[in-house]
Amino acid sequence: MQLTIQDLGSIGEFIAAIATLATLAYLAIQVRQNTRALRASTFQEISTAMSLTSEAIATHPDLVSLVFKGAEGLASLTPEERHRYNLTFLMIFRRLESVYVQRTLGSITAELTGGFERSGISSIASGGGADWWETAKPAFAASFVAYIDEKLAAGSLPVVHPAIDKRK
Repeated sequence: MQLTIQDLGSIGEFIAAIATLATLAYLAIQVRQNTRALRASTFQEISTAMSLTSEAIATHPDLVSLVFKGAEGLASLTPEERHRYNLTFLMIFRRLESVYVQRTLGSITAELTGGFERSGISSIASGGGADWWETAKPAFAASFVAYIDEKLAAGSLPVVHPAIDKRK
């Protein structure tokens, strides 16, 4: 049996089609693996940032005292304390805003970020945290502010920080 040039061309097209399908399958697997790696890396970065925030407060007794005092209301703070309280909460919420952005971009799921969000949002549900949030809103993206306000308005925040929670 003799193959014509047309037959050889058809065989070549068939082989090229199979190679294309194999390449696409390989690329799909790579994209899936890269997506998982990105989500894992994003979670690790968020977890580290939030842990550094907790560590900063926990390892500086004056910050712990400041957070407790500020929970009573901003009026109870001296001007210097108010500034430090503002910077502390700004650090917390700038990191929380990053969590929100990463979730919005699809880099991480709401299931993985929920604990970070509940912890941060519960700290401004009442007292000095609520006072701070009202004055700090202009420092954040409008969509983030709307998201936080929606969560606060829902009123179903769990008690995450019982030592400073003023809702009890």
